[in-house]
Amino acid sequence: MKTKSDRNTRAIGMALIFITLAFQVANLRAADVTPQESPRRTETVKLIERCLPSVVAIRTAKATDKPGVVVLTTGSGTIIHPEGYILTNHHVIEGSTEAMALLPGNRWFAMRVIAGWSFEDLALAKIDAPAPLQPLPIGRSHDLMLGEPVVVIGDPGGLAHSVSTGIISGLNRASAMPGAFHPWLVQTSAAVNPGNSGGPLINVLGEQIGVVTGKKNDAENIGFAITVDRVREVFPRMLCAQERYGFWLGIEVNMLAEKAVVTSVAPGSPAALADVRPGDVIRTINKAEIRHGIDFHIALIERKPLQKLDLQLARGDQTVNATCTLAEMPSTKPVDPEGMVPGLNFATYVGMWEHLPDFNTLKPAATGKTDKPTLEVHASGGQGYGIRYTGFVKVPAEGLYTFYTKSDDGSRLYIGDRLVVDNDGLHGSSESAGMIRLAVGLHPITITYFQGPGEAELSVHIEGPGIKKQPLSQAMLFVRESPRENKTQKQ
Repeated sequence: MKTKSDRNTRAIGMALIFITLAFQVANLRAADVTPQESPRRTETVKLIERCLPSVVAIRTAKATDKPGVVVLTTGSGTIIHPEGYILTNHHVIEGSTEAMALLPGNRWFAMRVIAGWSFEDLALAKIDAPAPLQPLPIGRSHDLMLGEPVVVIGDPGGLAHSVSTGIISGLNRASAMPGAFHPWLVQTSAAVNPGNSGGPLINVLGEQIGVVTGKKNDAENIGFAITVDRVREVFPRMLCAQERYGFWLGIEVNMLAEKAVVTSVAPGSPAALADVRPGDVIRTINKAEIRHGIDFHIALIERKPLQKLDLQLARGDQTVNATCTLAEMPSTKPVDPEGMVPGLNFATYVGMWEHLPDFNTLKPAATGKTDKPTLEVHASGGQGYGIRYTGFVKVPAEGLYTFYTKSDDGSRLYIGDRLVVDNDGLHGSSESAGMIRLAVGLHPITITYFQGPGEAELSVHIEGPGIKKQPLSQAMLFVRESPRENKTQKQ
């Protein structure tokens, strides 16, 4: 009979074998003896040589249902910042108890997760290297061309830093992956296998244009990658640095621009007090180079209230220096629980829209109270209607909460007057999320939804301190008791 100690020893032994094999594979490199002028050193070879230092092989240990037994998995990632920040898939690191990153040259580093979103299958992790690392440039994916040559570098089957080449073979693909639905994928003919997940899809300029996320299992040479424009768009919400670390700066930047261009500055914010203006280009923060919007948000990781940020800005032809003293993130104050009863108020509306309308300007077709957000409140079903739910959500502890809406078509979720989840527009079943820091107690919540042509769906989930991701239930939702109800109860 095997003891728990035996199982642990076996798991550790397997891990050591796994790592040893990886070392051996990494050492099977051709010596760099080919002359630079050799015709064998093609443009593809030069491209791979430039990009290889920016790709990591990822090894994770994941617990199983059996005590003391772990599963060892492989994956890939891209260094996107000199300080060791790595972009990968969420499913690569999900459930891992330990994670290691292997860089070319047999360099192993412990890796920790900074942020991740399962429904986007994206995650940001970090390693602490003794010197700055070489990041892979972040490109754009809005103008990809069918037939455009691409390179994939990754860790298929534990074969670290394997390379495959191909072309862009499909655009605007949608695919269901384990635990997620992706309507923003690019298809490639480059070989993609288990272990490539999280690695970069690279164009001929040496820019990352996608994050490899899977393949079509019943076909050959059909791999998929999340477009880098999608990564750019969701990165601020996935990281959500101000909410996550409890400070306030008050700057938004254009995530699709080549540089970190300020798009808005919140009135009264530390940035506004330092005279940061829309249109400014952020060049450095505390002397660290800011190349684009992703760099800007990474620069905010682990910041705290009262810390100072020295920004160098380009304003037209001028160079402007600004010092921002970070403020504490304004918390949403709970409301008085007096007179609350379980449930949500709802109002339904009739109409066809491409985006959520301003329900304040519309006359409700019906109103009432429900236990939770459900499409059943619109009794006739069908197409061309909208619903607004209002009430209060009760949270049990102070901290950072994530709200999710999964809808077909558009939905939004507000806490007070703050838009937390924006899942608007005509689209198939799609989940989106947002974070907000809340004090213990009751907070105003508004959920809006509209149904256009086709299928209809709406579900709302919450995750936070002591709460695993779960549907918003009647136990969490409240409305103020109306005077009429209160009078009836007293009688």
